[in-house]
Amino acid sequence: NLSLFSMKQRAELDLQLDDISNHYLYQIGIMMDDQPDEFGNYGRQVECTWVAQAFKDFLSLVDECGGNPMDVKRAMDAQGGPTVLNFRFIRDYTKNVEDSWTINALNYYKVLQP
Repeated sequence: NLSLFSMKQRAELDLQLDDISNHYLYQIGIMMDDQPDEFGNYGRQVECTWVAQAFKDFLSLVDECGGNPMDVKRAMDAQGGPTVLNFRFIRDYTKNVEDSWTINALNYYKVLQP
């Protein structure tokens, strides 16, 4: 619940694209209906989970540490480590259905506590 977050925690949620150090598609699932609808179409949904690791002002930190990965890690760990982002998306691919990707779950958490 966002209302329970401190101002520092809320500020850490304001991430930019440059704050993401790495990301990957974790899982893809295809769900198909067992029975067709009244028009004979079977429902098809695709769900995927995307994971990323982010740290506020990551590129600035890399510059401050001279690009040394161990120094970057130590500096990040001193501030609670990176934030892990988990987003789950879903899209309906049923025949004759126009849809777009929708976030149906998300989770942010810190790897360490400062």
